[in-house]
Amino acid sequence: MTALPNNRESFLNRVASKLGRDRIYDVQRPDIGVMIPNSYGTLTTGNLVDILKEQCFFIHTQLIESTPELLQRTLNDLIEANGGGKVITSGDGRFRDYGLHFADSSVWSKSAGREDNISRSEAANTVIVFADYALAESGTVVVESRPDQGRVLHFLPDHYIAVIEKQRLVLRSTQAAAALNRRVEAGETIGSSINFISGPSNSADIEMQLVVGVHGPLRATYVLI
Repeated sequence: MTALPNNRESFLNRVASKLGRDRIYDVQRPDIGVMIPNSYGTLTTGNLVDILKEQCFFIHTQLIESTPELLQRTLNDLIEANGGGKVITSGDGRFRDYGLHFADSSVWSKSAGREDNISRSEAANTVIVFADYALAESGTVVVESRPDQGRVLHFLPDHYIAVIEKQRLVLRSTQAAAALNRRVEAGETIGSSINFISGPSNSADIEMQLVVGVHGPLRATYVLI
């Protein structure tokens, strides 16, 4: 066993003591495949879409259905509805795959450097990303932080657009976690952090009054294709 820093060792010893048991050193990873079923019972993809639509209503998020052929026009219309202005996108290869191009736009890229990426994100009115997964039950998009998609990209622009491919729609976080785990076990490199974003920024911390746009986008739109 690798030696732990003294403060961590004493902390874990204290936890074990409070639980009334000896310290556990050999921790076995759970079998994700056993814990998480591969199906949703009788739920179909259409059912998942219906669940997502209902949940988006509750989290103040616009959901628009489109197709790969109409995606460019759909996104252009949304940018115009947001008041135009600068657009920033992630460097996700799916923008190229779908042939997407936007006027007055920039792309988050590793070569641009951290400060330049942050500056362009702050200046953008609209950000567009592709969801890695979407959770129907909570209306949540799951996005990795990677060299082509930094964390602040999701939080600095006023308007947030997430494109969701229907095959990436799952019921809840356990299915997304299982998919990420399969990628790890296959030797893939996973982003430095995984963000779960459910609609626009909002908080009801003060007197239970909901305020939107406190620490992130004022408006969120999901485009399901």
